[in-house]
Amino acid sequence: MNKIYKLKSSKSFEYIHKHGKSFANNNLVLIVAPTKFNLKVGFSVSKKLGKAVVRNKVKRRLREGFRQLIPCLNQHFNYMFIAKQTAAECDYHQLLSSMKHLLLKMNLVENKDFFNDIN
Repeated sequence: MNKIYKLKSSKSFEYIHKHGKSFANNNLVLIVAPTKFNLKVGFSVSKKLGKAVVRNKVKRRLREGFRQLIPCLNQHFNYMFIAKQTAAECDYHQLLSSMKHLLLKMNLVENKDFFNDIN
């Protein structure tokens, strides 16, 4: 995923957490806040999930899944994904389907035909 899409500062994370709307499923929580600029995304994986190897693996899978979904999404929102403990046992396809489920639930998908083809 390109650096231009990454949320970097802790203030950005705090703003999204404070002012955003959230939805959750078994594996992930998605918090979304509108922005004047282009979309950015941040991923949060707690130490409760496991050691660094497990946390990094979950973040890599989430980043790759989101990278594929970027062309289909509304570009005027900031996204923050928080991994739940069950995400540690999920493979890439399960995490991707959880992400897709949350994005559809929040009505953030613009190109649904292309979105459904991603797997």
